[in-house]
Amino acid sequence: MPTAEKIIKEIYLLTVEEREKVARHIIEFGIKGVHHDLPEILDIKDWQDEIAQKPFNLKQASDYLGVSSVTLRRWIKKGRISAYKVGRAYTFDVRDLKRFKKNHLTKESATELPVQTVPA
Repeated sequence: MPTAEKIIKEIYLLTVEEREKVARHIIEFGIKGVHHDLPEILDIKDWQDEIAQKPFNLKQASDYLGVSSVTLRRWIKKGRISAYKVGRAYTFDVRDLKRFKKNHLTKESATELPVQTVPA
């Protein structure tokens, strides 16, 4: 019987292109049983909600937004995006990042965005 650990090891042996196909399929469709009348093993909505409950750090947020950490720090200081500071570290609510990305980031350069205040 295959285990999750064995399957994950097998996925890492695939080419990057094949791994991306697997990831895209899981993200888009979830994991369905052999029979299409069976429920999904992975409920994508619940999975996304679970991920959204865990805050992102500065690196994760900058990767998600596709900008450098320097740019993200600049946006925080200018009030473009909200963040929480615990000690020296910033944390970000994933739902806020998702809204920001949807509303403000387009195919244009992210650094060309107008300044817009986001309440913290």
